[in-house]
Amino acid sequence: MIDFLTEQSDPLTLQLNQALKRIERLITRPAESLIDPDERQAEFLRRLERTRRLMSHLGDPHRRLDFIHIGGTSGKGSVAILCEAMLRSLGQKVGTHISPYLQTALEKIRLNGKLIDPAEVIALADPVIQAAEAILDEQPALGPPHYAEAWLALALRHFFDQDCDSAIVEVGIGGRYDSTNIITPRVSVINTVHFDHMRVLGNELPAIARHKAGIVKPGVPVVVGRMPDIALGVIWDEARRNGARLIQVGETIHVRVQEIGPQGSRFSYEGLELKLDDLHIGMLGAHQVDNAATALAAVEVYAGQAGLTLEEEAIRTALKSARFAGRLELMAVEPTVVLDGAHNEEKMSALTAAIEQVFDYDRLIVVLGMLETKAARPIVEKLARLSSAMITTCPRVLGKPAIKADALADLAREAGIDSVEAVEEPLAALHRALEIARPGDLVVVTGSLYLIGTVREHWHTAAEIVARRTMFPNGHP
Repeated sequence: MIDFLTEQSDPLTLQLNQALKRIERLITRPAESLIDPDERQAEFLRRLERTRRLMSHLGDPHRRLDFIHIGGTSGKGSVAILCEAMLRSLGQKVGTHISPYLQTALEKIRLNGKLIDPAEVIALADPVIQAAEAILDEQPALGPPHYAEAWLALALRHFFDQDCDSAIVEVGIGGRYDSTNIITPRVSVINTVHFDHMRVLGNELPAIARHKAGIVKPGVPVVVGRMPDIALGVIWDEARRNGARLIQVGETIHVRVQEIGPQGSRFSYEGLELKLDDLHIGMLGAHQVDNAATALAAVEVYAGQAGLTLEEEAIRTALKSARFAGRLELMAVEPTVVLDGAHNEEKMSALTAAIEQVFDYDRLIVVLGMLETKAARPIVEKLARLSSAMITTCPRVLGKPAIKADALADLAREAGIDSVEAVEEPLAALHRALEIARPGDLVVVTGSLYLIGTVREHWHTAAEIVARRTMFPNGHP
């Protein structure tokens, strides 16, 4: 993760850095640090109240926008990007709020597929920070609004100011008590439920599913992806209690994979009304077909409620062209280099399946770095089955301690990987992997998305991304 554009000193960059630093000061403790359940529950409730008050100070933009609200354990960002691409193709002006980011916090706010203009961040940072300070003065017992709450407020105010037709909002953590859960969408999405953020959400799937199911709203349809029955049952119960129609991929929605390859996947889709054959999704891996089906179903529901006409060619073009940085992202060839932020077991299962299905290679060389809050052993064990060599490293991000490179290296050796090196600094770890790789090898950088953001600087700098307002300023290999 690149926090600020320190290499530039022009007035706009200096003002942007100052604005970003002011918002970052709202990070007051390490993430997922509240261990006591009662203290954690009290903070959950304070978070929602703080967010509502923050929105009130900014004119309640959350009451004036049409939303798609996307939760789940994995694939939230991909579904958001796919929904964005399809709605844009249908002529909608679309605002998208996602988290976390890779290289610049500006990635959190997208307008019609472009990152927010730095000038808009500078203009909005003052009123957001002033509102946060006012809330602390008015209700000190609530505590100060936090970083994620401030960025959500900034995003929704920006979308309102820009007269967005549609707003797509990704849940941060969980759902029921996430700051984004103040919105009432046209359609909710719960893509998957699996083990992640267990310090906050619990150690059992039903407990995690209860958090995810909390975004279900009375009478609002909910699209559900594939997930274990024990989690699905929790979401069904929540939908029944709220009188919400549940639309399920694999039951209500049918999808059939036709081809998986290095250029993406082809599949057929049978939805609520749409029936499309030979669709092409450019994002790599079989799991992206399910993500696409979930996104298609969400857009079908949204379009029906918003009075939009679904145009087949527009949908086809959107699915084929959509890209999401850091998710099975091809960066180079000879050797092939791929970046993928697979930071939990579900994501790692998707990555290892894609490695076997999509790529031809001689040896697999993995660069791995993870945060302390993640379960590293099962991820290392999944990679060990395929890896010829592993270089462990240590991602760095404010408020989120990482597992030391040496500790990860020990796990890799225990898992049976013969060639293991620990290189603490992420870019140095990438350079070491490229040094030992031969033209026919596959180098995969994975684990924390913050690691992906750091090594991505090797190809696309944060300065270029901000200046051109795209995650792909230098195109694709």
